[in-house]
Amino acid sequence: MQDIGMDAFLDAKLHDIPNTVYGTSTVLGSLGVRYLTVHAAGGEAMLRAAVDGLSEGANEANLPAPMTLAVTVLTSEPSASPDLLNERVAVAVAAGCPGVVCAATDLPVIKGAAPDIITVVPGIRPTGVPIHDQGRVATPGDAIQSGADILVIGRAITAANDPAAAAEAIAAEVAHAI
Repeated sequence: MQDIGMDAFLDAKLHDIPNTVYGTSTVLGSLGVRYLTVHAAGGEAMLRAAVDGLSEGANEANLPAPMTLAVTVLTSEPSASPDLLNERVAVAVAAGCPGVVCAATDLPVIKGAAPDIITVVPGIRPTGVPIHDQGRVATPGDAIQSGADILVIGRAITAANDPAAAAEAIAAEVAHAI
């Protein structure tokens, strides 16, 4: 992926003791992972270990600065309370995470708590596409209009009968929403 100019987004959702997360993140940073997900439920020390390790690994390998993304609440969960979202965003910000992963339905709370944080939004389903195991979904246009910075789109494209046409339709919807 890197050889053809693509960034590596590793959705590892790390969640372990800070020392283990630090070591893992350092190795991943040295390998060129550009985006790494870590569970915000792990707390500030664990998130800080991920941020530091990922950055140090990339720096030692002379690679561009990577981004640690704190996963707030999985989109497979049917709901996320504002109190829990505020708590997880506060932990992410305190630990130095530049971004979070959250459902589109959570964006008002997330952006209210941390207006400048980068939001990565999975659970994207165009109208008429099955929601599968997702509990909180949004169309691409709705997610963009709600303030999403980056959309994670998987099965809506990979499971489509015509993946190229599905991707083109999503891109058109996003362009219209912008």
